[in-house]
Amino acid sequence: MSDDEKSAGTKGRIAGWLKGAVTSLLGLASGAFIMYLTPVVNSAIKPAKPVANFSTQISGLTVTFNNRTTGAVQGWWDFGDGSALEPFDPKTEIVKHVYPRPGTYATKLSVQSLFGDDSDRSVSITATEGGGPSQPEFEAFQLASVSPTNQAPAVFRLVSKVKNAGFCILSYGDSRPTEILDAAPVQERYLMFNEKGTYTVRFAAVNGKQVVEKTQVVSISPGDARAPLAKLRVVYDAVKVERTTKEWRIPCGWRPDSKGDTASFRRERPASPGWTVVAVELVNQQEGEGPVRNAKVEIAPEKTKIVLTGEAVKPSGFLKPKTLPPRWLAHVKATLERRAPAQKIDRGAMMMAINLNSAIRIPFQPLHAGWEVARKQVKLELWDAGRKVWETSTEATNASVALNGQACLVTALPQTDGFLLKVATAKGGVIPDPTIVSPQPVGPIIRRTGFERNPLLKKRP
Repeated sequence: MSDDEKSAGTKGRIAGWLKGAVTSLLGLASGAFIMYLTPVVNSAIKPAKPVANFSTQISGLTVTFNNRTTGAVQGWWDFGDGSALEPFDPKTEIVKHVYPRPGTYATKLSVQSLFGDDSDRSVSITATEGGGPSQPEFEAFQLASVSPTNQAPAVFRLVSKVKNAGFCILSYGDSRPTEILDAAPVQERYLMFNEKGTYTVRFAAVNGKQVVEKTQVVSISPGDARAPLAKLRVVYDAVKVERTTKEWRIPCGWRPDSKGDTASFRRERPASPGWTVVAVELVNQQEGEGPVRNAKVEIAPEKTKIVLTGEAVKPSGFLKPKTLPPRWLAHVKATLERRAPAQKIDRGAMMMAINLNSAIRIPFQPLHAGWEVARKQVKLELWDAGRKVWETSTEATNASVALNGQACLVTALPQTDGFLLKVATAKGGVIPDPTIVSPQPVGPIIRRTGFERNPLLKKRP
């Protein structure tokens, strides 16, 4: 090997050593720079990791969660009872949840920061019946006679207004079965007493194990056995209508495979089988900047589902790799309705004594709450000395009938809630115009051609 070749080999080895040394020095310098820069970034740019935290206040089945979370922008409440996840809002300080039944539930709050850092907290919640159903409350209770006198047979009108009742119980005679009534804010019905005596009307509102009762004593005197009677029977063709309110949370947001700055979305939420949607509302309508815009909810033409549409907005800012973009949880409130097949319901007969040359109003027995009337069949009968002497299902004017051995003229005018009946002794074929005795205000007459003044009412001077 020549001296020149030896010199060239030596120079190459030295150059390699120098290159390695420089590379090592640069690596050490960059590592040191990153090492010192990372704390600066973490402290000055990247916020602290989120901390999921909350306190609880338990009152029976209702639990109040006080949000004390820091550093989180989104997350979920899992109440542990099988209900839908509730979105976490860092601006909401108090969250309330009602558990369906007593028991111990594992409640968990999971949150996430803008950079994708996670945190969660789990606690056990024991719900009891101690603060359970509220006590029922009567806002109104009225029992008043609608008969001209309190002689048998007599009819009384019962109107009640109740809060916090699961159902109601009515009893008003030893020989009558106790009635269980569906809970309704307002109850209206007519009670008939066919015999003399003293009756205690009991109306109770029940909610769980709590009962509140109203009572009123009614005294019925003997009636005139010779007095003619009017009987009004109604049979309804009615549909049982159930209504309920549902609240749905529907997640919406940006999809990683979406293109552009916005992407349209469409979500459908069907109602339960047999139910239809009659009203819908988007509770948390988005305003201004947010993960979605132009969100709206509508009822599908077939009314068996709701359709939520809008545009998801491409998220901006720093996101940790493999972290899902922020989502928006639509809060939809829907009113659902279920209608049963039509049924015939016989509400029985209302019976009142007739005083000649006076007018009375005989009411229909109304349906219970929750029923919708399709049509009704009515029959008004006049009885004298134990036998039926006249009947009608429609309007009648100056119809001839014999009552108490006298020739009489009958005028029967159908009303929306009963019949207005007048029986007068015939005098040369003309009905006299006595003062009308009516326990309830008498409205206009409803005819096919419209409304007109009631001819039984006197004109004001």
